[in-house]
Amino acid sequence: MTARPPPCRSLGYMTMRTKILISIIFYLTVLGSCGESLQQIMADKETIVKISASGNLIQCSAAIDILLLIDGSYSIGKGSFERSKHFAIKMMDVLDINPDRVRIGAIQYSSKPKMEFALNDYPTRDEAKEAIKNIRFRGGSTEIGKAIKHVLRIGFPDGRGETYKILVILTDGKSQDNIKSPAMFAKKSGIKLFAVGIKHPKWDILHTVASEPSEMYVFFAEHYNDAVNGLITTLTQIAVCNDIHPRCRVESRACLRTTLEAYREYRGNHACWKRKNPTPHAAPMAGICPYYGWKRFNTTIQSQCHRTLCPDPCDSSPCLNGGTCITESVDDFSCLCPLGYGGDQHCGGGKYIIPAGLTDCAVDLLFLIDGSWTMGLEDFLLAKNFIKRLVQTIFASSANILVAVAQYGDQVHMEISIGHHSRAPELGEVPHVVVLLSNSKPRDVAAAAAESARQREIFILTVGSSRLQGEMAHITGDPDLVFTYGHVQELHGKVQELRTRICGINAPGCYSKSLDLVFVLDASGNVRRHDYRQAKAFVKGAVSRFDIDADLTQVAVVIYGEKPRTVFGLRAFDSEGKMKKVISLAPYMDGTPRAGKALLHVLGDTLSVRGGARPGVHKAVVVVTDGRSADAIAPAAEGMRESGVTVLAVGPGDVHSRALLGIASSPRLAIPVPSYEHLKHYTNNVVHAICKDVRASVGLCVPNPCLNGGVCVQKNRSYSCQCEGWGGVHCERRLSQQADLWP
Repeated sequence: MTARPPPCRSLGYMTMRTKILISIIFYLTVLGSCGESLQQIMADKETIVKISASGNLIQCSAAIDILLLIDGSYSIGKGSFERSKHFAIKMMDVLDINPDRVRIGAIQYSSKPKMEFALNDYPTRDEAKEAIKNIRFRGGSTEIGKAIKHVLRIGFPDGRGETYKILVILTDGKSQDNIKSPAMFAKKSGIKLFAVGIKHPKWDILHTVASEPSEMYVFFAEHYNDAVNGLITTLTQIAVCNDIHPRCRVESRACLRTTLEAYREYRGNHACWKRKNPTPHAAPMAGICPYYGWKRFNTTIQSQCHRTLCPDPCDSSPCLNGGTCITESVDDFSCLCPLGYGGDQHCGGGKYIIPAGLTDCAVDLLFLIDGSWTMGLEDFLLAKNFIKRLVQTIFASSANILVAVAQYGDQVHMEISIGHHSRAPELGEVPHVVVLLSNSKPRDVAAAAAESARQREIFILTVGSSRLQGEMAHITGDPDLVFTYGHVQELHGKVQELRTRICGINAPGCYSKSLDLVFVLDASGNVRRHDYRQAKAFVKGAVSRFDIDADLTQVAVVIYGEKPRTVFGLRAFDSEGKMKKVISLAPYMDGTPRAGKALLHVLGDTLSVRGGARPGVHKAVVVVTDGRSADAIAPAAEGMRESGVTVLAVGPGDVHSRALLGIASSPRLAIPVPSYEHLKHYTNNVVHAICKDVRASVGLCVPNPCLNGGVCVQKNRSYSCQCEGWGGVHCERRLSQQADLWP
């Protein structure tokens, strides 16, 4: 059992940044779970942590029928009911659920038991977990005895030979009917009874109901991982499960279980008015009435807790450079690496550069969590873990963050309120960002409040289910600020993306700058369709950082496979909205990649005056490629450099640095990226690189605006084209008479 958490309250003012981070993570840990500890294993804190972690490492695969008996009475309440469901889901995570191994069913009981789903209804773990989440609280009186009788009648209908029958009763032990006799009959029929306490359990009753020895069959549901560990440990020791890792060991430790009792206590007398006769018209008389109050006290049962301890491969801290170690099994781990360090398994590689804007991130950040019943405890806990991971990730790269956390249901409650601390004045004017995490539609009008916040220059980002994408877009006012998931467990995959968006919320772009910008994308069979979509999304994100206008930034997009194709030219659009729609529709070309031919097409056609290029305006080309091409890239890239075009080479995936350097105008403009999925995190790097070169002056004749071999001659602030056999301002018209050769 973990240490007793402090009372739920706001964090108050802090003065040290490290204290803020520790406090945020600690309070997020106890958020929603404040209460007294009712089970305490007599062990040091390190052992307690290992027991909890081991609960995620052990597995059970055997022919077992497990029936969950879940208390849905009013005495438990909705909160404890949701925690019971969460325990059930955690238990399923370590069971091999399939028709030939572990089968699982669930009955909710109160005044009447109800079969929520039978043993053979859901053959997979995901289906069974989803069914548990969908169980709704029914309410009623607590009649455990009736529920056990119901199990004896219909709970295990089709025996599977020597299959073990397991009944897991989630209860506080306070039944309004006889529980001992039905429990005894269940044990005699060969059913193993586990009693799992919820809320404030009466431990003596639970020990009576459970199978013998009761110390191996009684647990506390509020300590999810510990209870799962104990249950699988018992199944291992009675030879039901035999697939525990040989490096894991079972230990027995003393544990104390506390029951909260209350009794009515006489407190004295007080003056009162009462009628001598019970008739309606009887005159009241003064008298003395007794006064009673309720007094609480604790009773403690000493028992033994048998738990499995497994070595954790993350104990050796194998992840470098701030990487987070994720335990996969007793023998295996993975590292969640900060951006820029994903070059090897241990985050030790310097193969990729760190995305711009992450090391100097400065924002005021408020997390607003949906704490309503529609969110559900399981999703609420996953959302908390997501916030903890995100906060750790942001603080690992930047200290200029102020963080607050609030949860809302019918009311809003500030869980962590951090005011101005000693370093705040150094931050100056920083963006104010609200991250809304929700899994349900708002019951009030949120769009108007969100609009008011945006008018006050508060940026709103939303994270939620994909089915709420429309509602969230109305709240943010910008679809690019909506982050969705199919399942809440996908949240952790959004950490890096959300951090990049938060830290780049007010990042500068090339506004009020004149620029001709071309994006060149590999759409050949060398690139998977999903990766190609990621590349298009990267381009859409980048163009938002420029003033799209005929007098400012013009953008063109070229794709290539066997042949190059201009999706749209420089003069095609004067606003980013229409441009983004066309980028989304750019087709996948398949075929052999010929990047060299594509670059020649860009230089000779897209960046020509005929193609919309403007003399005296800086030219930049962003090539997204892994460097593989069926033709030579270097000569075409060299031609661009000689023409004064700035070429950036963005290489997603396993690309050789030499290939990128052969394309880019300078080593600074060669940007390796871990994968296409990571492209969106490197928008700042690309934009910064382009903007830096835009500041430099550009001659009117670089690149040469003259067509058909014409020679550009610059005179002060103008230029002219000298061309033989051609006429017009840019030598675009063939001459028919010798006398007209020179304009």
